[in-house]
Amino acid sequence: MPILSQPAFGPKLSIAFITGGALIDVWDLVWYYTLAPHPLSPPLQFMFWGLLLTGAVFLTIGFFLGSIGRAARKAELPPTAETTRAEASVQAAAAANPAVAPAMVAPAVAGIAPAQVVAPAGVAPTVVPSGS
Repeated sequence: MPILSQPAFGPKLSIAFITGGALIDVWDLVWYYTLAPHPLSPPLQFMFWGLLLTGAVFLTIGFFLGSIGRAARKAELPPTAETTRAEASVQAAAAANPAVAPAMVAPAVAGIAPAQVVAPAGVAPTVVPSGS
């Protein structure tokens, strides 16, 4: 079974965004130069600029997704023999020299004694019977 049975989603999604953005922009400009009344009323200006900028944003997203998709596809490839050898040597070195963490000890401060544990007010101390 091939390793890349599920290739990166970026290229297909990139093509969809670029196509959608280009179609929105083309039809928005066709409407503006052929059918739109001049000068445009404020609601029509809002729709014209909104659609034009939406298409431009879709184009931008599509262009960025294309490069991201190519990088993702490269990252999905199996490691090379050199990478596998380098990782094996790192693992062997780590196994030969295990790191031992020092015990956590609170620093001593001169003139300060440890606090006494006191039961909260209104609570009678209880004696826990031993297990024998």
